[in-house]
Amino acid sequence: MRDLSSLPPEMASLDASIKAAQKRLSAIDIGLGQAKARFEDAENEQQQAVKAEAAARKDLKASTHKVQYTAAMRSLEEKERLIETTRRAQAQCETDLQSMEGELAALNEAQGQDKLRFDELHEIFLAEHENQVVAKARLTEQIAVLEGRLEPAALNKFNRLMQGKKGRAVVPMENDVCTGCNTKLRKPLIYKLRAEGSIICESCQRILFEKSLE
Repeated sequence: MRDLSSLPPEMASLDASIKAAQKRLSAIDIGLGQAKARFEDAENEQQQAVKAEAAARKDLKASTHKVQYTAAMRSLEEKERLIETTRRAQAQCETDLQSMEGELAALNEAQGQDKLRFDELHEIFLAEHENQVVAKARLTEQIAVLEGRLEPAALNKFNRLMQGKKGRAVVPMENDVCTGCNTKLRKPLIYKLRAEGSIICESCQRILFEKSLE
């Protein structure tokens, strides 16, 4: 009977893939939160840089002396560089966000497909197991019926033989040879087997029957 604790290879592979995707999705969720926080910070810095640049331009226009004008010009250039720096930082944050959101969408889709396939296989897996349980129950009933037809002494002897021969208590004769111990049978035993349908092997004590030639 199939062990429910041990999944078939395809199901085990899908299960591992789903778990790995879930782990990556959790990491992306954390990364997205951090990336959004960085984007907001970059956006605030960009807005502050723009305001500072506007103030620097205003100071430049209001300057009346050469020294004042030079200082205002330097301040404006500094603010323009700051704007460019914050613009690049903001653009990088936006790129990171888009990349993680794209990976998140792809992972969600892949995980959804894996889950659907896993669920399909799981239903088949459980159905097969249920069939095996039913089949085993029927076989147990049949064994009980057959055992009930035997004398206690004969049943005990058969059970001891099954245990001693590791489940191979009944074997066929092929080409006049016992397939349990590979011993060639004597002619009288072969005739008796064909006449009675079964005999006990003189060598290994297994129950012998003649294999059908169909």
